[in-house]
Formats: sequence, C-alpha cells, structure tokens
Amino acid sequence: MFDLSIVPHAIGGVSRYLLSVAGAIAEVAQEEGIEFSILDVPAVHPGIPGPSVDCMELRTPFYLKVPFLRRFPIRNNWEERSRSRRIKKIAENCSIFHHSGVQPEFPANSRSVVTVYDLSALEHPEWHPRETVAFAENEAKMIRNGSRVVAISEWTAKQVSSFFKIPLRDICIAGGAADDIFTPGEPSADTLRKLDLEPGEYLLHVGHLVPRKNIPFLVDIYYRARERGLRFPLVMVGSRAWGSISIEHDSNVRIIENIDDRTLLDLYRGARALLYPSMYEGLGLPALEAFACNTPVIAANATALAETVGNRGMLLSPDKPEEWIQALLLLKDTGKMAELRSMAESAKRETWRNVAERLCVFYRKMDEA
Repeated sequence: MFDLSIVPHAIGGVSRYLLSVAGAIAEVAQEEGIEFSILDVPAVHPGIPGPSVDCMELRTPFYLKVPFLRRFPIRNNWEERSRSRRIKKIAENCSIFHHSGVQPEFPANSRSVVTVYDLSALEHPEWHPRETVAFAENEAKMIRNGSRVVAISEWTAKQVSSFFKIPLRDICIAGGAADDIFTPGEPSADTLRKLDLEPGEYLLHVGHLVPRKNIPFLVDIYYRARERGLRFPLVMVGSRAWGSISIEHDSNVRIIENIDDRTLLDLYRGARALLYPSMYEGLGLPALEAFACNTPVIAANATALAETVGNRGMLLSPDKPEEWIQALLLLKDTGKMAELRSMAESAKRETWRNVAERLCVFYRKMDEA
C-alpha cells in the first residue's frame, strides 16, 4: 500500500515525485502480479482536497466532524491511535506499507517503508517552516524505529546511511525522472508571445523561491552579469512559498507562478539555459526536465546536483559568484551554446517506470526476507 496523504501538504518536486511514482508502480505492479493500492488519510489534511488520483480513502471518524463532540477525541488522539487498526480493515492483506512521510501509522502485520528526499529539514531547520521540520522529525523517528528507507538519489542514500548509521546496501536508491510531457521540440510561439519572451533569448530558473534554492545569489550574479553586457531576461518559475526572500519583479527578472505543465514545457524548450544554483537538493527534478527537452543546464556542484547533472551540464560552485558571472557571459557565444546543447542532448533519459521497477524489486526482497 502506497500512502499519498502528504500530497496535499507538499509543493513542487515532492508532490510531482509522489504522484508520478504512484502511477508508475500501479502499472508495473499490475503486470507483475503485485497487489498494489494507493491510500489517502483525509484526517491528516482536514479541509484540503486529497491527491488528484483514484485512491482508497481511510474515512475520518464521525466524532471528528461534530464541533463540540470532537474536542475530547482530538485531545486524546483517538483518530491517530485507531488509525493502524482501521487501515488494516481496508487493506487486510497489506504486507508492505509505503509511507508518504506525513503520518506514521501502518497495520501491525505490515513492513514499513519511507521515502527520504533529503535531510535538509534536519540539518538546516532554519530553511524550512515548522510543519516541514515536524514531518522530517517524524520520519526520522520512524527510521530509528525500523522503517526501511527509499532514497531518491545515491547522494541522499549516503547521507541517510551516515546520519542514521544504516548500511548503504539496505537502502533502496530509486532515482527520479522527468514526466513524459517533457520532450524536445519547438516552443509554442503563442505561449512565449503571451509572456513577452523570444525563443532562445531568456534564462530560466524553476523552483520555489525558498532559502535553499540560493535565490539571492542567483539574482545578484544575474544583475552583475548584466552590468557586463548580458541582455537576456531571467524568468523564475515558482511560488514565493516561505522564507524572507524578496525579489523585485521588473522587465529583467520576471516571476511566474501557478503555470500548467504545457506552459512549463514551452518555457524549457525556449530557454537559452536552465540556471540551478541551489545549495541543497536531494535530486533536482528541474535538471532532469530540462535535459528531457534538450535544454542546457548550469547547476551548482553541491549535494545531489553533481550526481544528477554530471557531465551533461556545467557545474559551478554555489558560492563563487565570479564563476557564474563568467558562465552567464559565455551564453552569448554561439559555439559555447552548441557545446552545452550537445551535452544536454547526450543525457540518458530515465523514466518513472524505471523508478517503479526498482521499487518493486525492493518490495519483493522485503516481502521475502
């Protein structure tokens, strides 16, 4: 059973990762004769719609829906304490329960699995809202209590192994992929026209404007490069989310929020390069999406990005502005652009099916142990 209860809380890459993995596992499991179901626990996201996929729903007890009656049950955690028993009733033969990270309960006769995206909320709690830190601490407790671990990259797996003293061989490295919609091609002229952009004449950043994304650094080196002759606008796709990052939206730096995947595809296809100076990533989905569109990538050589980008893009230190300024100025050179595009085109494309197959192998080994 795959629990998607965290999706209503998640933003950006985590939500996309979970939904894509769940859909792919459902297909692979059906082919391989593995009984697989997706679960949502509405009680952990009251008042917020659940994940936009068909799933089994653990009904919220009636006493939580009655204003005056629910005070005592809430105070005494009735719903949480009965959750594993109630999950068992709707998933009687569940042998493996894959948590999404937001709720720790699972049937007593099942094996517990958690996905770790990164350890930034434990290592740098100042970068995150309290809710995210609480989720991370909850997941850490589950791991210490024996939950098996799925990591989204080899780098994350090594971090988990070191942090929790778990043998690396016991951690499943699932990897990640770009969704099928992200493919090479010409961007829609209408889409770019509406955004007042020209194909190949803008730089792109994809990711919410949060502390670990190194946004102030990116904006600083961009404007310093403009002082030396760079004329491409910088387009930043993502919400302002949390943190104290302040960016003035002007004709040179444009912030675009709440776009669909079709528009994002056109932005990738039309970008001169994706800029990704993040200080901390467990995988780096935007880099994979850019590669899938044959879009050049300039990224930080920090954390998992060095693994995800490898020799398919340009890797620079996330704290050396002059390196980045020089790289941005090189983007005016057609020869350098041809080299960067060729590197992006050489990237081997992973699929969510590949990820699902690795997970199904891991599930079988757990079930046989």
